[in-house]
Amino acid sequence: MSDPLVLKLRLSLMGRPVRNFTFDKPVISVGRDPAADVFVDNPGISRDHFRMERTSSGEYQVVDLGSANGTFVNDQNVNTAVVRNNDVVRFGKYTLWVGYETDRRTLAADTRRPSDAEQHTVILSRTELGHLLETQKEKELAPPPPPPPQATTAPGASIPAHAAPTPPPAASSSTATLVVTFLLGAVLGAGAMYLLFPR
Repeated sequence: MSDPLVLKLRLSLMGRPVRNFTFDKPVISVGRDPAADVFVDNPGISRDHFRMERTSSGEYQVVDLGSANGTFVNDQNVNTAVVRNNDVVRFGKYTLWVGYETDRRTLAADTRRPSDAEQHTVILSRTELGHLLETQKEKELAPPPPPPPQATTAPGASIPAHAAPTPPPAASSSTATLVVTFLLGAVLGAGAMYLLFPR
């Protein structure tokens, strides 16, 4: 069992489900002690009834801790026994159904590939974002550049067509401002989504 495993336990009282547990820790304590990982408040259960220890294979073994009423795996009284998928541990009036699952968190971290959105999303630091906003502000407040100098012509001379002054584009400044504002909004929105909903 090379894949990382998590232990799933389903606690039942006389066949009625009580609670489900998921563990990936090496030792799990079961008993009447309130500090136990699986706490069972019942006089038929010893304070430290048994524990489950992870073996080198990744499975767990049940180790009875000298309980008064014993610990049973698949109705066999045991001191120590490895438990596998669908085994049932009985202690007093309670049972624990045992199951193993591959640790999805580790599997997801190993196999997760960035989506197209993640590959093309630019994340800016606060300093970079501040610099971008400052640069845009300076551009908006700067006076427009002076028109290029025009050649003077003698009175009565005709102006060549290539030298005729062209009117400045009226909408280019406002269009550029709208485009930059939109891009800044998109960057700020992406940054906010990243901070509010980290993956």
